[in-house]
Amino acid sequence: MARQLKVNLTSGDCSIQDLKAEWADLGGRGLTSSIVADSVDPRTDALGPGNVLVFAAGVLAGTSVPNGGRLSVGAKSPLTGGIKEANSGGVCARKLANLDLRAVAIEGCALEPSVLVVDEQGARLEPAGDLWGLGTYATMERLRTRFGDGVGIACCGPAGEMGYANSAVITNTPDFLPRSASRGGLGAVMGSKKLKAVVILDGDARMVEVADAQALRSASLVLTAGIRNDQIMGYLKDSGTAMLITLADSLECLATKNFSMGQFPENYEISGEKIAWLAESTRPSMVTKHHCMPGCIVHCSSIYTSETGDYVTSGFEFESLALLGSNCMISDLDRLAEMDYLCDDIGIDTIETGGAIAVAMEAGLIPWGDADAAYHLIKGIQTGNEHSKLIAQGCLATGKALGAVRIPVVKGQGISAWEPRVLKATGVTYSTSPQGADHTCGNALPGMAYDPSDPKGQAKKSADMQAYFAAIDTLGLCMFPALAIDAKITLKKKLIEATGAILGKKLGPDYLQELGRRVLAVELDFNSRAGFTAEDDRLPDFFLNEPVSPSGNVFDVSREDVLSVHSGLGKG
Repeated sequence: MARQLKVNLTSGDCSIQDLKAEWADLGGRGLTSSIVADSVDPRTDALGPGNVLVFAAGVLAGTSVPNGGRLSVGAKSPLTGGIKEANSGGVCARKLANLDLRAVAIEGCALEPSVLVVDEQGARLEPAGDLWGLGTYATMERLRTRFGDGVGIACCGPAGEMGYANSAVITNTPDFLPRSASRGGLGAVMGSKKLKAVVILDGDARMVEVADAQALRSASLVLTAGIRNDQIMGYLKDSGTAMLITLADSLECLATKNFSMGQFPENYEISGEKIAWLAESTRPSMVTKHHCMPGCIVHCSSIYTSETGDYVTSGFEFESLALLGSNCMISDLDRLAEMDYLCDDIGIDTIETGGAIAVAMEAGLIPWGDADAAYHLIKGIQTGNEHSKLIAQGCLATGKALGAVRIPVVKGQGISAWEPRVLKATGVTYSTSPQGADHTCGNALPGMAYDPSDPKGQAKKSADMQAYFAAIDTLGLCMFPALAIDAKITLKKKLIEATGAILGKKLGPDYLQELGRRVLAVELDFNSRAGFTAEDDRLPDFFLNEPVSPSGNVFDVSREDVLSVHSGLGKG
């Protein structure tokens, strides 16, 4: 039976319990959202003791399914006011699975800064006064020294401690580099509970239960071969997710100058191709093939170094490069790497940060393309700089305080780097996802027999993609191999077979859509009880009224079609 660890920080009580029977087949996002919806008053203060912070391993965690080790973090969001899940790579999900734990649900508030230690004996709280105020790099290094190289860590940075709505939860890779569950301000929920870190020690434990090991092994072999042979996965291995910069630019849908343009003239300067060239020619210490979690076979992560070979940052991803780069008209790759490091160390979301800085640039706070000013705006979060505090509260707060007219947010959350006037199903997803305008909730790229700029048909495409990725997040599968799986019927069938082999169930061909819609229904119900209405399901007006260059597109999917996504009709 799947189990969860329940922790009350106020009393210090920690207990391991069986999951509710109706949740036994859930993990990841499906489980975080179910626990939050069941135990949190939707009207509660997101930074109050009534919120519950949940860490959940996906259903695939700890098994032979490749790239199945994502960790979900969930709570009521201080940024959107609705339900939220953010996920990251790293080692934590596998270590939870090794301890036969599907989730850790944390309620209440500690009296003093604390670390939650989870191991084979159970769980305990330890004081963390020496860690409070530290950046995430120093926090992870101290915890590694204290607990050893086999530790899994999820922590918040100074931004989370200060309750900023743009705060992330940072986890560690096998080699102790940071990965970020960044969206929605969940680091602030962690900080509000005076919980500096969760430490997971699995020791020699390997307690992942699989109902049919042979069927799982057979399906996993096919999935592994299919992912490795996929052309896009090959590009990701060579250039990382940064390779999407030139792809998005060629499709005229790269967020540029606060979403006023779809192409960035200097796109090559911030691209995966430029990073790969640097690694091959002038910076041999750079690593372009790096895995962020056990079981990864794509290796799309990277380690970025300076001209002298010193470490600068890791996991230098497409969304970070686009929102901090092209969206702010910044093409200085080295400065962007330093900004990425700062965001990870302070514990903030690069997507929300890039959106906020671009709004600040448009409002005249700092000049367009001024990399130094943008860097110091981020760095000022640590020292309490007045304008930096705005950035730390997110894109919407920044725009309102500075009197900006064009603020690219939905449900209070900054949109990700794909231009919704060109990729219109993605625009529908931004509009209607219960998670806010998230980058993992159902982006729809061009494909055969699919025109992303036609206003018709986009609602159904969005509904299908939202359900698929809600399922993928529930299984704990990385979104990039999930794209390869989605494109091939055989691989999708094998993913369903692998999941059934783990759960001991015969799952039908529509399992992924059914699972995803089940998760979305829970999230939509929570948001409805929190006060969200159809008026919250819309893009800002400038996307509807201002053509984006050079395509000249506007977001013209009908209001009826957009609203049909939640009704399950998916018309258009």
